[in-house]
Amino acid sequence: MTKSTLDETVGYRGLREWLEHSERFGELLKIDGAHWDTEMGAITHMMTEKSRGQAPAILFDNIPGYPAGFRTLYGQFSSIKRVALTLGLPLEHARKVDIVKAYHERIRTLKPLPPKIVETGPVLENVITGDDCDVLMFPVPRHHEADKARFIGTADGVITLDPDEGWYNVGAYRSQVYDGKTIGCQITEGKHGRIHRDKYFERGESMKVVILCGQDPLLFMLSASPLPDGISEIDFMGGLRGEPVECVRGPFTGFPIPADCEIAIEGEMVPGQVLPEGPFGEWMGYYSDDSVPRPYVNVKTILHRNNPILCCAPQHKPVDETGLLKGIAGAAEVWRALDACGIPDVLGVWNHEAGPATRFTVVQIIQRYPGHSRNALHIAANCQGGAYAGKWTVVVDEDIDAGDLDQVLWAMSTRFDPMTDIDLIQKAWASKRDPLWLPGNFNNRILVDACIPYDMKLKKTFPTVVDVSAELRAKIKAKWTNLQFPGF
Repeated sequence: MTKSTLDETVGYRGLREWLEHSERFGELLKIDGAHWDTEMGAITHMMTEKSRGQAPAILFDNIPGYPAGFRTLYGQFSSIKRVALTLGLPLEHARKVDIVKAYHERIRTLKPLPPKIVETGPVLENVITGDDCDVLMFPVPRHHEADKARFIGTADGVITLDPDEGWYNVGAYRSQVYDGKTIGCQITEGKHGRIHRDKYFERGESMKVVILCGQDPLLFMLSASPLPDGISEIDFMGGLRGEPVECVRGPFTGFPIPADCEIAIEGEMVPGQVLPEGPFGEWMGYYSDDSVPRPYVNVKTILHRNNPILCCAPQHKPVDETGLLKGIAGAAEVWRALDACGIPDVLGVWNHEAGPATRFTVVQIIQRYPGHSRNALHIAANCQGGAYAGKWTVVVDEDIDAGDLDQVLWAMSTRFDPMTDIDLIQKAWASKRDPLWLPGNFNNRILVDACIPYDMKLKKTFPTVVDVSAELRAKIKAKWTNLQFPGF
Protein backbone atom coordinates (compact mmCIF):
# COMPACT_ATOMS: atom_id res chain seq x y z
CA MET A 1 0.00 0.00 0.00
CA THR A 2 1.18 3.52 -0.76
CA LYS A 3 1.76 6.23 1.82
CA SER A 4 -1.37 8.09 0.66
CA THR A 5 -3.45 4.95 1.04
CA LEU A 6 -2.15 4.35 4.55
CA ASP A 7 -3.25 7.85 5.55
CA GLU A 8 -6.82 7.34 4.39
CA THR A 9 -8.19 6.20 7.74
CA VAL A 10 -11.19 7.51 9.63
CA GLY A 11 -11.64 7.73 13.38
CA TYR A 12 -15.08 7.55 14.96
CA ARG A 13 -16.54 7.02 18.41
CA GLY A 14 -19.78 5.19 18.98
CA LEU A 15 -22.43 3.68 16.74
CA ARG A 16 -24.01 6.97 15.74
CA GLU A 17 -20.75 8.50 14.51
CA TRP A 18 -20.08 5.25 12.64
CA LEU A 19 -23.44 5.63 10.90
CA GLU A 20 -22.62 9.21 9.93
CA HIS A 21 -19.38 8.10 8.29
CA SER A 22 -21.07 5.17 6.54
CA GLU A 23 -23.73 7.50 5.15
CA ARG A 24 -21.08 9.92 3.92
CA PHE A 25 -19.37 7.03 2.10
CA GLY A 26 -22.69 6.20 0.43
CA GLU A 27 -22.86 2.88 2.33
CA LEU A 28 -25.97 3.46 4.48
CA LEU A 29 -29.47 2.72 3.20
CA LYS A 30 -32.44 4.09 5.17
CA ILE A 31 -35.79 2.31 4.86
CA ASP A 32 -39.10 3.34 6.44
CA GLY A 33 -42.09 1.13 7.10
CA ALA A 34 -40.64 -2.40 7.04
CA HIS A 35 -42.35 -4.76 9.49
CA TRP A 36 -40.51 -6.50 12.32
CA ASP A 37 -42.03 -9.84 11.27
CA THR A 38 -39.61 -11.22 8.62
CA GLU A 39 -39.62 -8.15 6.33
CA MET A 40 -36.46 -6.54 7.69
CA GLY A 41 -34.60 -9.86 7.67
CA ALA A 42 -35.75 -10.72 4.15
CA ILE A 43 -34.78 -7.30 2.77
CA THR A 44 -31.31 -7.64 4.28
CA HIS A 45 -30.92 -11.18 2.92
CA MET A 46 -31.91 -10.11 -0.59
CA MET A 47 -29.65 -7.06 -0.52
CA THR A 48 -26.65 -9.05 0.70
CA GLU A 49 -26.70 -12.51 -0.89
CA LYS A 50 -25.23 -11.52 -4.29
CA SER A 51 -23.59 -8.24 -3.29
CA ARG A 52 -19.97 -9.50 -3.40
CA GLY A 53 -19.03 -7.34 -0.44
CA GLN A 54 -20.81 -4.21 -1.67
CA ALA A 55 -24.11 -4.29 0.25
CA PRO A 56 -25.03 -1.23 2.34
CA ALA A 57 -25.78 -1.15 6.03
CA ILE A 58 -29.55 -0.80 6.42
CA LEU A 59 -31.21 1.42 9.02
CA PHE A 60 -34.93 0.68 9.44
CA ASP A 61 -37.24 3.33 10.96
CA ASN A 62 -40.98 3.94 11.32
CA ILE A 63 -41.50 0.26 12.06
CA PRO A 64 -45.24 -0.56 12.29
CA GLY A 65 -46.42 -0.68 15.90
CA TYR A 66 -43.40 1.19 17.28
CA PRO A 67 -42.59 4.87 17.86
CA ALA A 68 -40.62 6.71 15.18
CA GLY A 69 -36.99 6.77 16.21
CA PHE A 70 -37.03 3.22 17.61
CA ARG A 71 -34.83 1.79 14.87
CA THR A 72 -33.04 -1.39 13.84
CA LEU A 73 -29.68 -1.65 12.08
CA TYR A 74 -28.76 -4.56 9.84
CA GLY A 75 -25.69 -5.36 7.73
CA GLN A 76 -23.00 -3.50 9.64
CA PHE A 77 -20.21 -5.62 8.19
CA SER A 78 -21.40 -6.53 4.71
CA SER A 79 -18.65 -4.44 3.08
CA ILE A 80 -14.89 -4.53 3.61
CA LYS A 81 -14.79 -0.72 3.66
CA ARG A 82 -17.02 -0.63 6.74
CA VAL A 83 -14.86 -3.29 8.40
CA ALA A 84 -11.85 -1.05 7.75
CA LEU A 85 -13.74 1.96 9.14
CA THR A 86 -14.59 0.00 12.27
CA LEU A 87 -10.99 -1.07 12.86
CA GLY A 88 -9.53 2.35 12.04
CA LEU A 89 -7.60 0.85 9.12
CA PRO A 90 -6.96 2.16 5.58
CA LEU A 91 -10.20 2.42 3.66
CA GLU A 92 -8.57 1.55 0.32
CA HIS A 93 -6.41 -1.48 -0.37
CA ALA A 94 -4.93 -3.47 -3.25
CA ARG A 95 -5.95 -6.90 -1.92
CA LYS A 96 -8.58 -8.05 0.54
CA VAL A 97 -5.89 -9.67 2.67
CA ASP A 98 -4.31 -6.23 3.18
CA ILE A 99 -7.09 -5.55 5.70
CA VAL A 100 -6.14 -8.68 7.64
CA LYS A 101 -2.45 -7.78 7.38
CA ALA A 102 -3.01 -4.27 8.72
CA TYR A 103 -5.18 -5.57 11.57
CA HIS A 104 -2.65 -8.29 12.37
CA GLU A 105 0.17 -5.73 12.54
CA ARG A 106 -1.96 -3.55 14.81
CA ILE A 107 -2.69 -6.29 17.34
CA ARG A 108 0.84 -7.72 17.45
CA THR A 109 1.98 -4.98 19.85
CA LEU A 110 -1.40 -4.05 21.29
CA LYS A 111 -1.64 -3.47 25.03
CA PRO A 112 -5.17 -3.83 26.43
CA LEU A 113 -6.50 -0.84 28.37
CA PRO A 114 -9.09 -1.33 31.15
CA PRO A 115 -12.24 0.77 30.83
CA LYS A 116 -12.65 4.19 32.42
CA ILE A 117 -15.63 4.14 34.79
CA VAL A 118 -17.77 7.28 34.54
CA GLU A 119 -20.85 8.35 36.50
CA THR A 120 -23.23 8.85 33.61
CA GLY A 121 -23.66 8.46 29.87
CA PRO A 122 -26.30 8.27 27.12
CA VAL A 123 -27.17 4.65 27.96
CA LEU A 124 -28.60 5.92 31.27
CA GLU A 125 -31.09 8.26 29.59
CA ASN A 126 -33.73 5.60 30.30
CA VAL A 127 -33.47 3.15 33.22
CA ILE A 128 -36.28 0.57 33.57
CA THR A 129 -36.39 -1.90 36.44
CA GLY A 130 -38.48 -4.70 37.90
CA ASP A 131 -41.99 -5.30 36.62
CA ASP A 132 -41.70 -2.39 34.19
CA CYS A 133 -39.12 -4.29 32.12
CA ASP A 134 -40.34 -5.32 28.68
CA VAL A 135 -37.80 -6.08 25.96
CA LEU A 136 -40.62 -5.98 23.39
CA MET A 137 -40.73 -2.23 23.83
CA PHE A 138 -38.06 -2.43 21.10
CA PRO A 139 -38.91 -3.57 17.53
CA VAL A 140 -37.42 -7.03 18.06
CA PRO A 141 -37.53 -8.90 14.73
CA ARG A 142 -38.51 -12.36 13.71
CA HIS A 143 -35.65 -12.61 11.26
CA HIS A 144 -36.47 -15.63 9.07
CA GLU A 145 -39.70 -17.23 7.92
CA ALA A 146 -38.96 -20.55 9.66
CA ASP A 147 -37.91 -18.94 12.97
CA LYS A 148 -40.42 -19.74 15.72
CA ALA A 149 -39.61 -16.69 17.84
CA ARG A 150 -38.25 -13.17 17.84
CA PHE A 151 -34.54 -12.73 18.66
CA ILE A 152 -33.31 -9.54 20.35
CA GLY A 153 -29.69 -10.68 20.44
CA THR A 154 -27.98 -11.39 17.12
CA ALA A 155 -25.50 -8.52 16.67
CA ASP A 156 -25.03 -8.35 20.41
CA GLY A 157 -22.36 -8.54 23.07
CA VAL A 158 -23.04 -10.65 26.18
CA ILE A 159 -20.89 -9.62 29.15
CA THR A 160 -20.00 -12.32 31.68
CA LEU A 161 -17.56 -12.37 34.59
CA ASP A 162 -15.11 -15.18 35.30
CA PRO A 163 -15.80 -16.12 38.95
CA ASP A 164 -12.22 -17.25 39.57
CA GLU A 165 -10.05 -14.73 37.74
CA GLY A 166 -12.34 -11.70 37.69
CA TRP A 167 -12.11 -10.77 34.01
CA TYR A 168 -15.03 -9.79 31.78
CA ASN A 169 -15.75 -11.54 28.51
CA VAL A 170 -17.97 -10.11 25.77
CA GLY A 171 -19.34 -12.76 23.40
CA ALA A 172 -21.87 -12.69 20.56
CA TYR A 173 -24.53 -15.18 21.70
CA ARG A 174 -28.05 -15.27 20.31
CA SER A 175 -30.94 -14.23 22.56
CA GLN A 176 -34.45 -15.48 21.89
CA VAL A 177 -37.42 -13.61 23.37
CA TYR A 178 -39.88 -15.72 25.40
CA ASP A 179 -41.69 -12.74 26.91
CA GLY A 180 -40.88 -9.19 27.96
CA LYS A 181 -38.90 -10.31 31.01
CA THR A 182 -37.45 -13.61 29.79
CA ILE A 183 -34.88 -14.04 27.03
CA GLY A 184 -32.53 -16.80 25.92
CA CYS A 185 -28.75 -16.85 25.79
CA GLN A 186 -27.43 -19.73 23.68
CA ILE A 187 -23.68 -20.26 24.29
CA THR A 188 -21.70 -22.97 22.49
CA GLU A 189 -19.41 -25.31 24.41
CA GLY A 190 -15.85 -24.05 24.68
CA LYS A 191 -16.72 -20.37 24.31
CA HIS A 192 -15.56 -18.16 27.16
CA GLY A 193 -19.08 -17.19 28.21
CA ARG A 194 -20.03 -20.88 28.40
CA ILE A 195 -16.97 -21.67 30.52
CA HIS A 196 -17.95 -18.86 32.88
CA ARG A 197 -21.53 -20.14 33.08
CA ASP A 198 -20.39 -23.70 33.69
CA LYS A 199 -18.23 -22.54 36.60
CA TYR A 200 -21.15 -20.77 38.28
CA PHE A 201 -23.62 -23.58 37.68
CA GLU A 202 -21.21 -26.26 38.92
CA ARG A 203 -21.22 -24.39 42.23
CA GLY A 204 -24.98 -24.04 42.26
CA GLU A 205 -24.69 -20.29 41.77
CA SER A 206 -26.58 -17.95 39.43
CA MET A 207 -24.65 -16.01 36.80
CA LYS A 208 -25.26 -12.32 36.14
CA VAL A 209 -25.10 -11.13 32.53
CA VAL A 210 -25.41 -7.95 30.53
CA ILE A 211 -26.66 -8.24 26.96
CA LEU A 212 -25.65 -5.26 24.80
CA CYS A 213 -28.01 -4.95 21.85
CA GLY A 214 -26.76 -1.77 20.22
CA GLN A 215 -23.08 -1.20 20.88
CA ASP A 216 -20.15 0.32 19.03
CA PRO A 217 -19.57 -1.87 15.93
CA LEU A 218 -15.98 -2.45 17.05
CA LEU A 219 -17.15 -4.11 20.26
CA PHE A 220 -19.57 -6.30 18.28
CA MET A 221 -16.74 -7.31 15.97
CA LEU A 222 -14.50 -8.18 18.91
CA SER A 223 -17.31 -10.09 20.62
CA ALA A 224 -17.41 -12.36 17.57
CA SER A 225 -13.59 -12.70 17.47
CA PRO A 226 -11.56 -15.56 18.98
CA LEU A 227 -9.52 -13.54 21.50
CA PRO A 228 -7.19 -15.35 23.92
CA ASP A 229 -8.41 -16.49 27.32
CA GLY A 230 -8.31 -13.84 30.04
CA ILE A 231 -8.45 -10.80 27.73
CA SER A 232 -11.60 -8.69 27.95
CA GLU A 233 -12.96 -7.43 24.65
CA ILE A 234 -13.60 -4.06 26.33
CA ASP A 235 -9.92 -3.85 27.31
CA PHE A 236 -8.87 -4.99 23.82
CA MET A 237 -11.08 -2.30 22.27
CA GLY A 238 -9.39 0.29 24.46
CA GLY A 239 -6.00 -0.95 23.29
CA LEU A 240 -7.02 -0.70 19.62
CA ARG A 241 -8.30 2.84 20.17
CA GLY A 242 -5.37 3.92 22.32
CA GLU A 243 -7.76 5.16 24.99
CA PRO A 244 -9.95 3.46 27.59
CA VAL A 245 -13.59 2.77 26.79
CA GLU A 246 -15.84 4.92 28.97
CA CYS A 247 -18.24 2.70 30.91
CA VAL A 248 -20.93 3.09 33.53
CA ARG A 249 -21.61 0.46 36.18
CA GLY A 250 -24.73 -1.61 35.61
CA PRO A 251 -27.21 -0.92 38.43
CA PHE A 252 -28.01 -4.65 38.84
CA THR A 253 -24.77 -6.39 37.86
CA GLY A 254 -22.13 -3.78 38.61
CA PHE A 255 -20.55 -4.76 35.28
CA PRO A 256 -18.89 -2.13 33.05
CA ILE A 257 -21.36 -1.08 30.34
CA PRO A 258 -20.16 1.18 27.50
CA ALA A 259 -21.60 4.60 28.28
CA ASP A 260 -22.62 5.27 24.65
CA CYS A 261 -24.35 1.91 24.19
CA GLU A 262 -27.84 2.04 22.66
CA ILE A 263 -29.48 -0.79 24.65
CA ALA A 264 -28.23 -2.85 27.61
CA ILE A 265 -30.23 -5.60 29.31
CA GLU A 266 -29.15 -6.83 32.75
CA GLY A 267 -30.27 -10.15 34.16
CA GLU A 268 -29.26 -13.44 35.66
CA MET A 269 -29.22 -17.09 34.67
CA VAL A 270 -30.23 -19.61 37.35
CA PRO A 271 -29.07 -23.25 37.47
CA GLY A 272 -31.86 -25.63 36.47
CA GLN A 273 -34.02 -22.96 34.85
CA VAL A 274 -34.31 -23.92 31.17
CA LEU A 275 -36.71 -23.39 28.29
CA PRO A 276 -36.78 -24.78 24.72
CA GLU A 277 -34.47 -22.56 22.64
CA GLY A 278 -34.49 -22.21 18.86
CA PRO A 279 -34.71 -22.96 16.05
CA PHE A 280 -32.90 -20.06 14.40
CA GLY A 281 -31.47 -19.71 10.89
CA GLU A 282 -27.77 -19.74 11.70
CA TRP A 283 -24.44 -18.68 10.22
CA MET A 284 -23.80 -21.84 8.21
CA GLY A 285 -27.02 -21.19 6.33
CA TYR A 286 -29.12 -24.01 7.80
CA TYR A 287 -31.59 -24.86 10.54
CA SER A 288 -29.29 -27.62 11.75
CA ASP A 289 -29.28 -26.90 15.51
CA ASP A 290 -32.48 -28.44 16.85
CA SER A 291 -34.55 -26.77 19.53
CA VAL A 292 -33.43 -28.06 22.94
CA PRO A 293 -33.84 -26.85 26.55
CA ARG A 294 -31.26 -24.21 27.41
CA PRO A 295 -30.71 -21.82 30.33
CA TYR A 296 -32.42 -18.45 29.98
CA VAL A 297 -32.02 -14.95 31.39
CA ASN A 298 -34.39 -13.35 33.89
CA VAL A 299 -34.41 -9.67 32.91
CA LYS A 300 -33.82 -7.29 35.83
CA THR A 301 -32.94 -3.95 34.25
CA ILE A 302 -33.19 -2.34 30.82
CA LEU A 303 -31.04 0.68 29.98
CA HIS A 304 -31.42 2.55 26.71
CA ARG A 305 -30.73 5.78 24.93
CA ASN A 306 -33.43 8.04 23.58
CA ASN A 307 -34.40 6.89 20.08
CA PRO A 308 -32.50 3.61 20.50
CA ILE A 309 -31.01 1.57 17.68
CA LEU A 310 -31.35 -2.21 17.98
CA CYS A 311 -28.47 -3.89 16.12
CA CYS A 312 -29.23 -7.10 14.23
CA ALA A 313 -27.19 -9.68 12.33
CA PRO A 314 -29.54 -12.41 11.10
CA GLN A 315 -27.40 -15.09 9.55
CA HIS A 316 -28.49 -16.80 6.36
CA LYS A 317 -26.97 -18.81 3.53
CA PRO A 318 -23.82 -17.11 2.24
CA VAL A 319 -22.93 -14.50 1.82
CA ASP A 320 -23.92 -12.53 4.88
CA GLU A 321 -22.21 -9.98 7.06
CA THR A 322 -21.17 -12.42 9.77
CA GLY A 323 -19.11 -14.42 7.29
CA LEU A 324 -17.01 -11.36 6.55
CA LEU A 325 -16.93 -10.18 10.15
CA LYS A 326 -15.86 -13.50 11.64
CA GLY A 327 -13.64 -14.26 8.67
CA ILE A 328 -11.46 -11.16 9.01
CA ALA A 329 -11.19 -11.37 12.79
CA GLY A 330 -10.46 -15.10 12.62
CA ALA A 331 -7.86 -14.66 9.88
CA ALA A 332 -5.96 -12.15 11.99
CA GLU A 333 -5.92 -14.60 14.90
CA VAL A 334 -4.66 -17.39 12.62
CA TRP A 335 -1.90 -15.09 11.38
CA ARG A 336 -0.96 -14.26 14.96
CA ALA A 337 -0.74 -17.97 15.82
CA LEU A 338 1.46 -18.66 12.79
CA ASP A 339 3.81 -15.89 13.91
CA ALA A 340 3.80 -17.13 17.50
CA CYS A 341 4.80 -20.61 16.32
CA GLY A 342 7.68 -19.24 14.27
CA ILE A 343 6.26 -19.88 10.81
CA PRO A 344 8.25 -17.52 8.55
CA ASP A 345 7.17 -15.44 5.56
CA VAL A 346 3.40 -15.53 5.91
CA LEU A 347 2.08 -13.11 3.26
CA GLY A 348 -1.64 -13.42 3.77
CA VAL A 349 -4.50 -15.21 5.50
CA TRP A 350 -8.09 -15.06 4.32
CA ASN A 351 -11.30 -16.82 5.32
CA HIS A 352 -13.50 -16.90 2.23
CA GLU A 353 -16.94 -15.40 2.81
CA ALA A 354 -18.89 -18.26 1.24
CA GLY A 355 -17.14 -20.67 3.62
CA PRO A 356 -18.60 -19.13 5.78
CA ALA A 357 -16.55 -17.54 8.58
CA THR A 358 -13.65 -19.96 9.21
CA ARG A 359 -14.79 -22.90 7.09
CA PHE A 360 -12.45 -22.20 4.15
CA THR A 361 -9.14 -20.70 5.27
CA VAL A 362 -6.29 -19.91 2.88
CA VAL A 363 -2.73 -19.16 3.99
CA GLN A 364 -0.21 -17.61 1.57
CA ILE A 365 3.51 -18.18 2.22
CA ILE A 366 6.96 -18.03 0.67
CA GLN A 367 8.29 -21.57 1.07
CA ARG A 368 11.62 -21.57 2.91
CA TYR A 369 12.19 -25.21 3.84
CA PRO A 370 10.81 -28.73 3.25
CA GLY A 371 7.58 -29.13 5.20
CA HIS A 372 7.01 -25.39 5.57
CA SER A 373 3.60 -25.61 3.92
CA ARG A 374 2.51 -28.55 6.13
CA ASN A 375 3.61 -26.70 9.26
CA ALA A 376 1.48 -23.73 8.26
CA LEU A 377 -1.53 -25.93 7.48
CA HIS A 378 -1.60 -27.74 10.80
CA ILE A 379 -1.11 -24.62 12.91
CA ALA A 380 -3.78 -22.71 11.00
CA ALA A 381 -6.26 -25.55 11.44
CA ASN A 382 -5.60 -26.10 15.15
CA CYS A 383 -4.96 -22.66 16.64
CA GLN A 384 -7.70 -20.77 18.48
CA GLY A 385 -8.57 -18.67 15.43
CA GLY A 386 -9.06 -21.72 13.20
CA ALA A 387 -10.02 -24.58 15.50
CA TYR A 388 -13.73 -23.90 15.98
CA ALA A 389 -15.89 -25.47 13.26
CA GLY A 390 -13.30 -25.28 10.48
CA LYS A 391 -13.49 -27.56 7.43
CA TRP A 392 -11.02 -26.59 4.66
CA THR A 393 -7.52 -25.21 5.24
CA VAL A 394 -5.43 -24.47 2.15
CA VAL A 395 -1.87 -23.21 1.78
CA VAL A 396 -0.63 -21.49 -1.41
CA ASP A 397 2.55 -19.93 -2.76
CA GLU A 398 3.50 -16.25 -2.80
CA ASP A 399 2.19 -15.70 -6.34
CA ILE A 400 -1.34 -16.74 -5.34
CA ASP A 401 -3.50 -14.08 -3.68
CA ALA A 402 -5.06 -15.82 -0.66
CA GLY A 403 -8.14 -13.60 -0.94
CA ASP A 404 -8.79 -14.31 -4.63
CA LEU A 405 -10.81 -17.52 -4.87
CA ASP A 406 -10.16 -17.86 -8.62
CA GLN A 407 -6.42 -17.94 -8.00
CA VAL A 408 -6.80 -20.31 -5.04
CA LEU A 409 -8.86 -22.76 -7.12
CA TRP A 410 -6.27 -22.56 -9.90
CA ALA A 411 -3.54 -23.51 -7.42
CA MET A 412 -5.68 -26.33 -6.02
CA SER A 413 -6.26 -27.59 -9.56
CA THR A 414 -2.67 -27.46 -10.82
CA ARG A 415 -0.28 -27.66 -7.84
CA PHE A 416 -2.08 -30.24 -5.78
CA ASP A 417 -1.97 -34.04 -5.95
CA PRO A 418 -4.90 -35.83 -4.27
CA MET A 419 -2.74 -38.74 -3.08
CA THR A 420 0.13 -36.82 -1.47
CA ASP A 421 -1.05 -33.29 -0.75
CA ILE A 422 -3.94 -33.96 1.64
CA ASP A 423 -3.85 -34.33 5.42
CA LEU A 424 -6.94 -35.12 7.48
CA ILE A 425 -7.78 -34.24 11.08
CA GLN A 426 -10.40 -36.32 12.85
CA LYS A 427 -12.49 -35.49 15.93
CA ALA A 428 -11.88 -31.74 15.73
CA TRP A 429 -13.94 -29.07 17.55
CA ALA A 430 -17.23 -28.73 15.70
CA SER A 431 -20.38 -26.67 15.83
CA LYS A 432 -23.86 -28.14 15.84
CA ARG A 433 -24.72 -25.50 13.24
CA ASP A 434 -22.83 -27.82 10.87
CA PRO A 435 -25.35 -30.16 9.17
CA LEU A 436 -22.68 -32.90 9.24
CA TRP A 437 -21.49 -32.59 12.85
CA LEU A 438 -20.58 -35.91 14.41
CA PRO A 439 -21.77 -37.36 17.75
CA GLY A 440 -19.90 -35.72 20.59
CA ASN A 441 -19.86 -32.43 18.64
CA PHE A 442 -16.86 -33.34 16.50
CA ASN A 443 -16.07 -32.88 12.83
CA ASN A 444 -13.32 -33.88 10.41
CA ARG A 445 -11.04 -31.47 8.57
CA ILE A 446 -9.25 -31.47 5.24
CA LEU A 447 -5.87 -29.78 4.84
CA VAL A 448 -4.80 -29.03 1.26
CA ASP A 449 -1.21 -28.30 0.28
CA ALA A 450 -1.64 -26.33 -2.95
CA CYS A 451 1.97 -25.13 -3.07
CA ILE A 452 4.47 -26.07 -5.77
CA PRO A 453 6.39 -29.12 -4.45
CA TYR A 454 9.35 -27.71 -2.56
CA ASP A 455 12.04 -29.65 -4.41
CA MET A 456 10.64 -28.55 -7.79
CA LYS A 457 10.47 -24.96 -6.56
CA LEU A 458 14.05 -25.14 -5.30
CA LYS A 459 15.36 -26.66 -8.55
CA LYS A 460 13.09 -24.45 -10.70
CA THR A 461 11.74 -27.48 -12.54
CA PHE A 462 8.05 -26.62 -12.16
CA PRO A 463 6.54 -25.23 -15.39
CA THR A 464 6.70 -21.47 -15.88
CA VAL A 465 3.46 -19.54 -15.29
CA VAL A 466 1.94 -17.67 -18.22
CA ASP A 467 1.68 -14.11 -16.92
CA VAL A 468 2.52 -10.45 -17.55
CA SER A 469 5.64 -9.34 -15.70
CA ALA A 470 5.51 -6.56 -13.13
CA GLU A 471 7.73 -4.42 -15.38
CA LEU A 472 5.48 -4.78 -18.43
CA ARG A 473 2.37 -4.17 -16.32
CA ALA A 474 3.84 -0.89 -15.12
CA LYS A 475 4.71 0.18 -18.68
CA ILE A 476 1.23 -0.69 -19.97
CA LYS A 477 -0.50 1.23 -17.18
CA ALA A 478 1.77 4.23 -17.72
CA LYS A 479 1.16 4.27 -21.48
CA TRP A 480 -2.61 3.61 -21.46
CA THR A 481 -3.72 5.73 -18.55
CA ASN A 482 -7.24 5.95 -20.00
CA LEU A 483 -7.78 2.22 -19.52
CA GLN A 484 -9.37 1.03 -16.29
CA PHE A 485 -7.83 -2.35 -15.63
CA PRO A 486 -10.07 -4.44 -13.34
CA GLY A 487 -8.78 -5.46 -9.99
CA PHE A 488 -9.64 -5.24 -6.33
